[in-house]
Amino acid sequence: MEYSYLENIAFYIPLLPAVFALFKWQLMNKAQRWFAFLLWGIVIVSFSGELYLSLAMKKNNMPFFHLYILMEYLFLLQVFRYMFEESISKNIWRTLGIGYLIIWVFNVISGEGWWGFPDYIHALEAIVMIVLIILWFLKMLREKTILQPIKTFEFWMCTGLLVFFTGSFLLFLFPKFLIDTSTEVFKVIWNMNCILIILLSLTYTIALLWVRKMTK
Repeated sequence: MEYSYLENIAFYIPLLPAVFALFKWQLMNKAQRWFAFLLWGIVIVSFSGELYLSLAMKKNNMPFFHLYILMEYLFLLQVFRYMFEESISKNIWRTLGIGYLIIWVFNVISGEGWWGFPDYIHALEAIVMIVLIILWFLKMLREKTILQPIKTFEFWMCTGLLVFFTGSFLLFLFPKFLIDTSTEVFKVIWNMNCILIILLSLTYTIALLWVRKMTK
């Protein structure tokens, strides 16, 4: 399958923060190490999906996209759980994790299915993550324990995620309507999504630059 230069860049650029995370591993706290697991999970699932699409005679590799979203959600949930420390009850984290998993399974079995575009669970992931990011920014401003937010891993990670999830949520709010209306429109939307992925990977890399020392 042929891809544009933009799509190729978006596909390979997650390797940048993933490889960088290996060099920063010894300096990472628990939240950052879960983040490193996420980065390599992204690489493994993405490359596995591409390999599957190349070798198997299937119409698409959407099952890997479903797995990608579930993995991304659960790993980010762990990252935020450690970032918030004890300020949010463990029961809330369990509810967010188990509740999403149940919805994900239901969507695969009787919703959009393995081979459908996972717009509903992707939108739900975006909503939950945007709320967590906003809550973290509010927590940071309220507690005033971080004097220079721009020089922290957490700030850049949250900023990248906020831009990505806000943009992707708006882009794929009505994906089926857009696909049915015009393939050219969807191509433009997909290219914009590639740009968001590139920006996300770059901000992930910047975030890793501010991993300085083991704090916990």
